[in-house]
Amino acid sequence: MKIASVLSTLIALLIGVAGGYLIGQQGGGDQDAGAKKSQSGETANASTGSLAGASKSSSQSGKKTNTSTEGAESNLITEAKKLMRSGDVSEAMKMILNSPGSIGRMEALLDFVKELDSDQVELALAEVRGMGRGGDMFMSMSLLMSRYAEIDPEKALSFVGKSSGMERGMGTSSILRTWASKDPKAAADHISKNMLKDGGDDWMMRRTAASVASEWAKQDTDAALAWAKGLPDGVKGDALGNIIEQITTDDPLKAAEVAMGFEGEQQDRALRTIADQWSRNEPEKALKWAEALTSEGRVGVIEEALENWVSKDTESTVAYLDKMEASERDSIMKEVVEQWARVGGDATADAAKWVASQDDGKGKVDATGEVVGQWMRSDPEAASEWLGAQPVGDARDRGVAALLRDRSVREDPSAAVAWADTISNDEMRGEQVERSARTWLASDRAAALEYLEASESLSADQKTKLIELPADQLQRGNDFRGRGRRPF
Repeated sequence: MKIASVLSTLIALLIGVAGGYLIGQQGGGDQDAGAKKSQSGETANASTGSLAGASKSSSQSGKKTNTSTEGAESNLITEAKKLMRSGDVSEAMKMILNSPGSIGRMEALLDFVKELDSDQVELALAEVRGMGRGGDMFMSMSLLMSRYAEIDPEKALSFVGKSSGMERGMGTSSILRTWASKDPKAAADHISKNMLKDGGDDWMMRRTAASVASEWAKQDTDAALAWAKGLPDGVKGDALGNIIEQITTDDPLKAAEVAMGFEGEQQDRALRTIADQWSRNEPEKALKWAEALTSEGRVGVIEEALENWVSKDTESTVAYLDKMEASERDSIMKEVVEQWARVGGDATADAAKWVASQDDGKGKVDATGEVVGQWMRSDPEAASEWLGAQPVGDARDRGVAALLRDRSVREDPSAAVAWADTISNDEMRGEQVERSARTWLASDRAAALEYLEASESLSADQKTKLIELPADQLQRGNDFRGRGRRPF
């Protein structure tokens, strides 16, 4: 759920809100600067002698650097606008996009784009098309399409409709989102009357409808809901989800009331969205609300709240988990432990210890895999030592499978085979040993053949097939540096 959430935010940025993001960053930068200035002042007041002088000197040096940077950005914008006014928009775009300094480049681009007319936008887009795909290209295209929409959204849509691929999809979304910020009904009508009947890319259609719904909900929640509910089943889900997110920002209980009017999967998704968003700031209130639900997905909603709470107050979260019914705890253990282990430091070891204390079951099995996977990224030696001490069984097997996916172990196939040999499940052991042996054959055939001759984990038929595999079918990657940890 977290990854999906994180992915949705990035997509929204790239397909339509780059301009708003930059403006927000400028405002946030002012606030950060104010906070830093305050902190600097407190430090200076508390200091004496040479330390106070050093603080003052550092502050003056910082001011000079900022002034120099601002001057360079101002010159860049001035020169770019001169080129634009002389009719050379493409050269002006090239100057901005090739300038050093990511923040300065973004600010110059935003300031420049705001003065373009529709013809100049089209000229600037021609320059952007020649760029390599990347953050600057996406940002530039999104800003230019948004600017076009501010001038004439229908003309902008007609223009982008002649394009294809990414430019058409991304451009259409950017234009419609900008249009919706001023006239959401008109933007929504365009989707309903033109895009839905023509079909097109389902993913981009969902994202576009969701963007328009989000903008509309900021202005008129009821109207946005009425429109979104009338969308086809394959499109309405993301639109309703964005509306629920917007309502939750202001009033989680109202969002919950709206969500209860949905049915099936859409209701479950909406309730989980509310729990996730609400619990980021008020996990205990979100949990109390989730507990009172009677819907089928109640436990999943509780899970969302616990995932956020565990990173803020692990002790209280664990106490809550320990009081849950075993079957409910078992069904959500994996996701909560994943977030707990992500905290890092001692938290990962604490999560592993708690998982080991749980009764055997699917929850413990899945959670063991999660905690080992996370731990291997930060401290493979500690993870290996802990896993090696766990009792034989399904949970340990899942942990070994997670360990074998880590690069440090895959790059030492002899260690990987040694770990795979400790798996108790016959089918899983055979599969993991065979996979690791393929890698070993590619990197050190003599040693691998010696192992295969003595191995009892593979059948004679499996050994023969492995040995007879041509080199191009063995696992790629021969740069093995022996970083894996053996289980003994």
